[in-house]
Amino acid sequence: MKVIFFTGKGGVGKSTGSALFAYKLAKAGNKVLLNSIDPAHNLHDIFACKLDSTPKEIITGLSVMETNLDLWVKKYLMDTEKEFKEVYKYQEAFNLHKYFKTLKYSPGLEEYAVLLALQDTIDKYSDRDYVIFDTPPTALTLKFLALPSVSLLWLKELVKFRQMILNKKDIVTKIKDGKRGTEIEKDPVLKRIEGLIIIYQKLTNQFIDSKNTKIVVVMNPDKLSLSESKDILIRLKDLDMTIPFIILNKFTGDEGICKTLENDFRGTKVVKFNKNDFEIVGLDCLEGIDLPFDLKRLED
Repeated sequence: MKVIFFTGKGGVGKSTGSALFAYKLAKAGNKVLLNSIDPAHNLHDIFACKLDSTPKEIITGLSVMETNLDLWVKKYLMDTEKEFKEVYKYQEAFNLHKYFKTLKYSPGLEEYAVLLALQDTIDKYSDRDYVIFDTPPTALTLKFLALPSVSLLWLKELVKFRQMILNKKDIVTKIKDGKRGTEIEKDPVLKRIEGLIIIYQKLTNQFIDSKNTKIVVVMNPDKLSLSESKDILIRLKDLDMTIPFIILNKFTGDEGICKTLENDFRGTKVVKFNKNDFEIVGLDCLEGIDLPFDLKRLED
């Protein structure tokens, strides 16, 4: 299975690009799932049909869905509260349960919701040849792509800190009861942290797998879009992720922008989509557009 992210500045044509690639890949005989994880969904307009969190078959080989991130935020909060109650069973005595409602104000909830939805999609539909994500605008996308590696750094330090606490508790236990070695073995907090490390390591490996995970940046031929695309390149390099393809959407023939891209994005294939005077809506419209790109390059 190959995972493709269509990312870029808001309004540049990510949804259209992801829909077109997904459609053409399916027509070429592949099994494709296209999922919008952008809170402002557009795929239902492009495919001219109602979509929700359950994949809908559009044509043979192509299923499309739009993830409800609000539901994933609620799921994350419910799962977190449940874990707190199970791990910290003494919370009832201290009335800590009254403070669980403050979790919904925690920063980064939306990013974790996107990550959970993404992980769920990849795990559930691993039988597909391609899973394609139409992503939110740049800021949120970069945050959730960075979350696994950033979380790993934090969790590994947290393991050291937790082990230090348990070692001290173990010393106290030995002094009191003459026994040692049980605290770390039975500690539910440490086990949960180690479980999270496995999850985030798997996601990190997925994101930096340049053969099976592709980042497609969509941009328009203007300075703001170019500037944001450069920022994406820099941030992804910091995460050991590469950009093999750039879609230059709404191209009007200015070759100067192409030369700039060749200099700034060395080793990246620039795919030009000419500006259209019509909206790309419906299967007939998608069928009538030719890709200026050999789909076999996605296998490289």
